[in-house]
Amino acid sequence: GSKVLQVPSALLESPNVTVILKCSHTISSYNTILWYQQSIADTNLKLIGFVFYKNPTVEDQFKEHFEIRGDGEIEASLQLLSGPENSAVYYCAASKTQ
Repeated sequence: GSKVLQVPSALLESPNVTVILKCSHTISSYNTILWYQQSIADTNLKLIGFVFYKNPTVEDQFKEHFEIRGDGEIEASLQLLSGPENSAVYYCAASKTQ
């Protein structure tokens, strides 16, 4: 069946290392992959950004430390620099955007 897969599922890294998370889906009508951050200090899910088809958008507050690449119809990556300020749980989601 259709599914969304995020890898790696868990990661522990030294500070100042470039980390890449990947998200893929197999839902043929979906064209957008979104990335969210849930930090220890603030448990609300914050939208980091998304890729709509091949057009990435990163929210202003995350532009300094995060980069999004890929294709919302297939797979996207979230690249970040490891460090205390980015220690969090990251989630990806897939959706159909008009």
